[in-house]
Amino acid sequence: MDSGNVPAKENFKGAKGLDALLGGSNFDVCEYIILKVLRELSQTRVTLGMLCKTHVARNVIEHAWRTSIPVSKAALYEIDAMRWFGASVDACWFVVEVDTSVESRNYVADVFKSLDSDAKSHSFGVVDGKWVSDVDAYTENAAADTKCTYEWRSGMKHDASAVFELVATPEPKSKTGQSVDVEEEFLYPLLKSTDIFRGRHEQLSKWVIVPQKKFGDETETLRKDAPRLWEYLDSHGPLLDGRKSSIYRNRPRFSVFGHGDYTYAPYKVAVSGLHKEPVFRLVGPMAEKPVVLDDTCYFLPFQDPAEAALVWALLSSDQGQAFIESLVFWDSKRPITKKLLARLDVWRLAADRQAVLHAAVTAMKQLHLAVEEQQIVAILDKHPVQ
Repeated sequence: MDSGNVPAKENFKGAKGLDALLGGSNFDVCEYIILKVLRELSQTRVTLGMLCKTHVARNVIEHAWRTSIPVSKAALYEIDAMRWFGASVDACWFVVEVDTSVESRNYVADVFKSLDSDAKSHSFGVVDGKWVSDVDAYTENAAADTKCTYEWRSGMKHDASAVFELVATPEPKSKTGQSVDVEEEFLYPLLKSTDIFRGRHEQLSKWVIVPQKKFGDETETLRKDAPRLWEYLDSHGPLLDGRKSSIYRNRPRFSVFGHGDYTYAPYKVAVSGLHKEPVFRLVGPMAEKPVVLDDTCYFLPFQDPAEAALVWALLSSDQGQAFIESLVFWDSKRPITKKLLARLDVWRLAADRQAVLHAAVTAMKQLHLAVEEQQIVAILDKHPVQ
């Protein structure tokens, strides 16, 4: 409309540049309105009620905590948005009170299943300076909420599945069934989040082309060192050169993102970031090559299969699952995030030693690895389960 009455843009959440590129700056007008009201009325006593998405209400409470808006009380009453508004979205009647006269601020919100519910179903918010999805469940596993011993990684991003992803039949073919002849050293087995969640992590069904060892590496050398790959990628030049994400701007041609030395680790503990259940999988090599995961997955890379199996067993234990459940909001678009996973120190879980040991040994057998139980025991002794 070319109107001139738009507000001045501001980064009031303080999002970093890379976070913004990867979705951290996503904007919701309702969230903006609520936060604007609370900020401008933060020195008065006010109760605000608003119909909104449940994730907006959570974002408001979290932002209020981080910026010290004096919230004294908050509650969410879930509503059937499809029935009342024809919208397929998790929504609520959100009530938040701001009161500077109250000495202690309260960033815990009670959740009710309907507008006329008298008893809360659970509470979410801040416990001892930590953001949690279920206050009661969290207290049982709070000791593990420190910092992960390992660094979680995201899978590879390319934004051109028709070009980079090939069907394994077992020879590589495009999704339209056309044979693709490129240098083998640039082909790797590929698993996506659905493969991880559905347990299809031991079967080779897809290849992915990785034209660089790490993000930013020069690709012009492919013209000479891998002429068949260069010809294939160049034939899809308009599509690849037209990728819209600014991640690829001013980067070598045919770049992909989210890969490095960790990508080529032979063993990985992986989880889908999109599904509504924290299912971890132990992933080993396929076709004598390390498996590459796509950007909807998170993973821990390992050189030692015994250590990978042990960490997988801890994450999959009852205690590991309970910890994840106490932090995650399942109605989020991407419920499991790198930030959430980074909070879990698996070695501080109150898991049963023998159960963890048995699960790790079983996992190694499933990967057809020679089982040295004593090797796993030695790792356990080095990092005793708390």
